[in-house]
Amino acid sequence: MRVLVLGAGIIGVASAYYLAKAGYEVTVLEANEGPARECSFANGGQLSFSHIENWSSSLSFFSLIRTLTSTQPHIALHNFGDKKLMFWLASLLSNSFGINAHKNSRNLYRISALSRELFRSIIDEEKIDFDFNDSGILHFYRTKKELNKAINNAKNLDLLEKEAVILDADQCIEKEPSLVKLYQENKLAGGLFYKNDACGNCAKFVQNLAKICQEKYKVKFDYNVKVKNILTNYKKITGVNTTSGVYDADNYVYALGFGGISLLSGIKIDPKIRPLQGYSISSKVLNLAEAPQIGLTDTRNKIVYSRIGNIFRVAGVIEINNSKNKISKNKIEFLQKSLNGNFSNYGDVDNDTSWSGIRPFRPNSLPLIYQVKKYGNLYLNTGHGSLGWTLSLASGQILADLIDNKLPEKFGFLRQEKVG
Repeated sequence: MRVLVLGAGIIGVASAYYLAKAGYEVTVLEANEGPARECSFANGGQLSFSHIENWSSSLSFFSLIRTLTSTQPHIALHNFGDKKLMFWLASLLSNSFGINAHKNSRNLYRISALSRELFRSIIDEEKIDFDFNDSGILHFYRTKKELNKAINNAKNLDLLEKEAVILDADQCIEKEPSLVKLYQENKLAGGLFYKNDACGNCAKFVQNLAKICQEKYKVKFDYNVKVKNILTNYKKITGVNTTSGVYDADNYVYALGFGGISLLSGIKIDPKIRPLQGYSISSKVLNLAEAPQIGLTDTRNKIVYSRIGNIFRVAGVIEINNSKNKISKNKIEFLQKSLNGNFSNYGDVDNDTSWSGIRPFRPNSLPLIYQVKKYGNLYLNTGHGSLGWTLSLASGQILADLIDNKLPEKFGFLRQEKVG
């Protein structure tokens, strides 16, 4: 059976890998000249398998208002008059507390736990080189109030001891000496160390996995092919019209994120995804001894710091409903200021590289891995937000199970989505 996958980012390539392993004949279409050229290119690099608090749970109506009036550039909202955005924000807030937030976090953990297992398996089986660092991720907090709130959230999700370890300020320094600047300025109250989390070079992983797909599993990758529109007979997908002609298959997988949202709109599909632009800076490490050895998360400013080989990456900033993907100077300056404020200058900051990408976010923070009911041969694998790298392998495996009609019961919640 032939499957056509749209998109060669981490989600598309992971889907192709597990489909090919299951025996399907797979072709991947990508508008760029190679894999991992957009959201997968220079993301934060953190594999946050254990940190499953859904993104929206940190918001409320009042915090959203504060965000709109704040002068801090780590969160910004664009096109406030957009009606779809208003419905999306209302749904986001309904998922930000209580039973909904707890349920979504539990479901996220089901996916991330599988993804962690699959990363271990694929590293052993395929010997992929991607600067993998499984030393854990430390979430640090500046005040006791912030730390205690994080501890309570971890308790509610049964993560303490099993996944997360509470550290005081001295223990944080022992775990990661590069935080000494915050410690000396009395800006470090403690942290939660997620011992089973990791970091890695997403782009390098995708490129090497695509090569394995081609050479070992005979997956065909057609690059520089832009999809114009999806063809249907109103009951199923009959083909995909591209700049290189029409492609047809038995089943079709949409893994394009927000970039291809107009393709779904063209066949009356609304995945309830909004674009959230994120930024990163990558610096070459000059002093290997002084650079952070583990992944770090600045929870107050929603910034992650990842050591990826000899590269130190700083990523963060959320621009809600921004689909332009143009690099904003003040957002990069905010990341640089945060870097300089938290750490000593050990990186080649004069020659660092900046990047931005559009993350496809859903209001419940859950990915959409789904068989479209009105087109039985169309499957969606999208909407992963900032967790695309973390959830990627599980998403690919779940997608293959869904097409193979072997979806495990623990992922049955994915069938309950309502997609118009």
